[in-house]
Amino acid sequence: MIVIPLSRQEEDSLRLIAHGACPADLVRACDLDQLARLGLVEHKAGQVALTGFGQVRLAQIKELQIRAMIRTARAQNSPTQVAA
Repeated sequence: MIVIPLSRQEEDSLRLIAHGACPADLVRACDLDQLARLGLVEHKAGQVALTGFGQVRLAQIKELQIRAMIRTARAQNSPTQVAA
């Protein structure tokens, strides 16, 4: 799995765009520029929408979050070693 590193703000912008094509002025300009350079979003008639690659990257974000939650839950539920 290839994961393009995104800042937290860029991930948030990608999610905002994913909830439906939105006007470009609702997304931080620097995030929009970076996401477009990476091929994750495209402009269509004054709107911003995810590309197919952007949809894949959004799915990766969700998968990584789920994996992190699973690791945290396992760590919290694992028996602690008691020194004898």
